[in-house]
Amino acid sequence: MTLHPTGTAPTAAPPLAAAAHDGIAPVPEADRTSTPSDFGWIWPSAQFSFGTVVLGALPVVFGLGWWAAASAILVGVAVGAGLLAPLARFGVRTGVNDPVASGAHFGVRGRVIGNLITVVTALGFFAIAVWTGGTAVMVASHRLLSTPTGSGALTVAMGVTTAAVALVAVRGHEMLIRTYKVTALAGGAVILATVLVLAPDFDPGYAGGTLALESELHTWLLAATASATVPLSYATFQGDYTRYMPARTPTGRLVRHSGVAMFLSSLAALLTGAYVTTLFPVPDEPWLQGLTNAVPGWFAVVVVVFGFAGTLPQAGLCLYAAGLSANSMFWRASRTAVTTAVALLAAAALYLGAVVYDAMDAMSAFVTLLLTVVAPWAAVLSVGYVLRRGRYDVEALRTFTTGGGGRYWYTHGANPRAVLAFAAGSVIGVLWVNGPLYVGPLARATAGVDLSLPASFTVAALLYGLLCRLRPETDVLVPEDGTAGGDGLSGAVPGPPREMTRLRR
Repeated sequence: MTLHPTGTAPTAAPPLAAAAHDGIAPVPEADRTSTPSDFGWIWPSAQFSFGTVVLGALPVVFGLGWWAAASAILVGVAVGAGLLAPLARFGVRTGVNDPVASGAHFGVRGRVIGNLITVVTALGFFAIAVWTGGTAVMVASHRLLSTPTGSGALTVAMGVTTAAVALVAVRGHEMLIRTYKVTALAGGAVILATVLVLAPDFDPGYAGGTLALESELHTWLLAATASATVPLSYATFQGDYTRYMPARTPTGRLVRHSGVAMFLSSLAALLTGAYVTTLFPVPDEPWLQGLTNAVPGWFAVVVVVFGFAGTLPQAGLCLYAAGLSANSMFWRASRTAVTTAVALLAAAALYLGAVVYDAMDAMSAFVTLLLTVVAPWAAVLSVGYVLRRGRYDVEALRTFTTGGGGRYWYTHGANPRAVLAFAAGSVIGVLWVNGPLYVGPLARATAGVDLSLPASFTVAALLYGLLCRLRPETDVLVPEDGTAGGDGLSGAVPGPPREMTRLRR
């Protein structure tokens, strides 16, 4: 292995990685034509699907009444969107996706932590999206046409949906954006129509049922934590789209657009899920079966169509992210080939989880435990961005393709400060989870209060900041003028000019 001293990493992008601006290659400035307003299509299209709406059922399934469930969703979504939005800045500053950009803080090898988080998160939510979409098609079709139900019918429905999703994801960014612009509007219309159709039967005084935990407060915190997971689960995905936005995009505007779009779309989707669930005779019955039984017969047509079409953007977003992230680990292959392989893996995992083992009921535990790794990863990047003043060396992020070395090599390719802070935050988060399937020892010590989200994020943020103060990362700082400071590196991306900073303030 040939190591390149700091500041002498080659600047040429690997030919395969550069194809179609995918994988690890930064998007050229001339091709970065997206704007922050695109999040007005991206996030609603992903959230206005049954894969997200069904998660809104969790607070009611946990036993909360309507107003308690709605407030838990409101607070949780606000927290999750607030933690998510600042991460949008990495794509515009580096031109690469978030796992690759995370190498500036975790090290060019330590970026694999972000890769693994992205792949696991993406495949998990891909499975939820396709399973719910396929189930919607199967159940509603049975009501309309008396078609078969069961594992065989579900397999066919999920198979057709998976094939369509894979086609969209493999085609890449442009196809996804086109899909989002259609499905965001269609999904919003379906959600509004669902609320209006069921309005005569809705009772805002719905009092709830048997609490999942020992008190309403503890159950409310569990519901708020689960709700916060929904926006925060996209923490590693934003760079897939912000890398197509110009490097000089005002970061304040970018953060606002991402945060507001995610907050409003997640809130609408989850509240709809809770709203519908209050009408079920048994709150924890299969959600899509309950929805199909609750709506008029003619509306089942909408359920069938939206079960299929509404799955494409969310599942496509997840599969595209997983393919990009896997591509930066298998960077010698093309993004198309890697994404195709990931799609086949996702289809196999979905079949095993949904049909063979019927394990999809564990999704509430999945979305809760997911925060224990996503939140501390996001915390390290958020603190790191402030410490680096948003200035990054793009070429140094990719030296894992040339044998190592460079500004972000740290210790054997990993930054011990970031890795330690991430690990500590993750452990604290796991120990403070309070859910129906698992209760951590710290949750028991605090009377069952679930502090997994704030604890994991706060511990990682404070510890990383402290370690950087004790042992500053001065060797990796990029000068304010964006030059390499005499070290020979090109491609450094400076922060915004001072006059732009004053205007944003």
